[in-house]
Amino acid sequence: MSQFKVVGFDLDGTLVNSLPDLALSVNSALVDFDLPEAPEDLVLTWIGNGANVLIQRAIEWACQQEMRELTPKDKHELIEKFNFYYGENICNKSRLFPNVKETLEELKRRGYTLVVITNKPTVHVKPVLEAFGIAHLFSEMLGGHSLPSIKPHPAPLYYVCGKYGIFPKQMLFVGDSRNDILAANMAGAPVVGLTYGYNYNIPIADSNPDWVFDDFAQLLTILD
Repeated sequence: MSQFKVVGFDLDGTLVNSLPDLALSVNSALVDFDLPEAPEDLVLTWIGNGANVLIQRAIEWACQQEMRELTPKDKHELIEKFNFYYGENICNKSRLFPNVKETLEELKRRGYTLVVITNKPTVHVKPVLEAFGIAHLFSEMLGGHSLPSIKPHPAPLYYVCGKYGIFPKQMLFVGDSRNDILAANMAGAPVVGLTYGYNYNIPIADSNPDWVFDDFAQLLTILD
């Protein structure tokens, strides 16, 4: 019998390659304010702390390129534009990473409770999972506005442990960034770091997760 009862997952960079849609939404908002578009590989380095931090980093970069300063009103309007575009583009170009759906289905078949813990705006979490036909596999979907604190704070993991009456060591968390590893470590939950996601161009192994996997399907080797 596995020690784990619950398996938690980050979303962007772990289950879904959402970078193309995030970059499209960021750049659509920047262009509306006559600011330069950012290359995808740069947008990638801004992902991981929620949508508000992402667009703030984009605004700071774009203003530096143009040596411009936006008024607070313009910044607010640009952020609103980004939120609008991202609502329109959440699944236009995004794709599940290889072996995600099949592995989740197998874990569900084996009796694990599956949950999502992401810093993505809560309003977008379920629509994304539904678009890829995997929402029904999850018993809980926590987004960036579901609780007062987000990763790397361990509160979302504590919430899940409390809800399902388990110790942190009975929850395996799976993510792609140092925020995922930090949250799990502080909560006392074992954690897998995936190499293919978004981690500020820093190898996930540098954050010392308990396991480092290149392929999502490798989860089955420890959840056996």
